[in-house]
Amino acid sequence: MLPRGICASIAGLVVLVAQMAAPMAQEAYPNRTVRWVVPFPAGGPTDTLSRILTARLSEIWGQSVVVENKGGASGAIGTDFTAKSQPDGYTVMLGTQSTNASNMIFFPNLPYDPIKDFQPLTLIGTACMALVTAPNVPANTPKEFVEWAKKQDGGVSYASAAPGSSQHVAAELMVKRAGLNATHVPYRGSSAAMPDLMSGRVAFMFDNLPSALPAAKAGKVKALAQTCATRSPSAPDLPTMEESGFPDFAIEGWYGIFAPAKTPRPIVDKLSADINKVLMEPASLERWKALGFDPIGTTPEAFAERQKADLAYWKKMIEYTGIKVE
Repeated sequence: MLPRGICASIAGLVVLVAQMAAPMAQEAYPNRTVRWVVPFPAGGPTDTLSRILTARLSEIWGQSVVVENKGGASGAIGTDFTAKSQPDGYTVMLGTQSTNASNMIFFPNLPYDPIKDFQPLTLIGTACMALVTAPNVPANTPKEFVEWAKKQDGGVSYASAAPGSSQHVAAELMVKRAGLNATHVPYRGSSAAMPDLMSGRVAFMFDNLPSALPAAKAGKVKALAQTCATRSPSAPDLPTMEESGFPDFAIEGWYGIFAPAKTPRPIVDKLSADINKVLMEPASLERWKALGFDPIGTTPEAFAERQKADLAYWKKMIEYTGIKVE
């Protein structure tokens, strides 16, 4: 049995620790600036979606949510940065099927594991792509484009947001199916590729609807078809590739929010719930429709399952097209 004085000291220490821990336990999240990483340059669809979401989250939380563009290496630079950040909820990332799925197939020596090093928060939505051409290309359908491309001496060139991206895979799928002579010109994001497409330096690309539709509506590029299995509600007049004579040509990309692995579960749940809430607000839905973005919103567990399932899908597509990324 401990002496009475020692017991009193221990009791006092316990009370002191409890008093110190109470404010920490009650501390609201977030109580400071949240860093929102976009692993691609500014101006592309990931950047546009991020700025809409973060502006509203800042209002809800009463804290700044700062978008940081960390592009390069097919999204690997920003993704690696996020993987190695503190798992405290103050660094999150808008990832894609390339950064957190297909890159794992293309780049076996990635400095991060797209599955193990991340905590999925929510699949915010999907967006198929559009086949877009330079405005001076004399074609209004995919078949007309193929006929024109086959007549070009030396073939044609096409752009993509990055080697191994969904844009790259979609273009190679069409090239292989149509028997085209085409040269891949990769860029650091869709926003970097679009000026060269508008000017005719490259003939075509498959770009995500959120960035392709505004350019097409402005007459800066031609949109010939979309890669959705069915027509997107945001582009009801744009035929699908399958409707245009390319069977089994349904490709969609996805966008999701990730935190570093081991982020505390209460913070994971709050982030997921608040982001999903913003996704489905009436004002947000109007903006998504204009961008050609189809919002979803899921639990962390459902998103994790989708991420793993997509690895098998993209592996099959990559093997068929024969794409190699050095």
